[in-house]
Amino acid sequence: MQLSKLTYNPKWTAIIIIGICLTGMLIGNYVQRFRISEYRWIYQYGSYLNLVLVFGSLCWSLIHPLIVWSNRKPEWKKHLIWILVGLIPLIYFITMMIIAEIRFGNKIT
Repeated sequence: MQLSKLTYNPKWTAIIIIGICLTGMLIGNYVQRFRISEYRWIYQYGSYLNLVLVFGSLCWSLIHPLIVWSNRKPEWKKHLIWILVGLIPLIYFITMMIIAEIRFGNKIT
């Protein structure tokens, strides 16, 4: 009996990272309608799930290039496009933080 070795597939992982981030954003947007209703528990659990999915995808997006580089050192340049695709949630988050700082500056307290 031959055991199959689990490998880290950069293509599918990058797509899953983006999918998890988008799912978290959509859930966060959808549960806002339950904020002021008798179904407030949906809002509470949905917003918690939103945080877990979005910040989980941000952490995974940060770790993804390191995993690809460490597993495939000689051929990491072949997977450069999937490394960049996997970094999209992190790039989005950093860009939005920069825009918020430029726009609001010292107004945020």
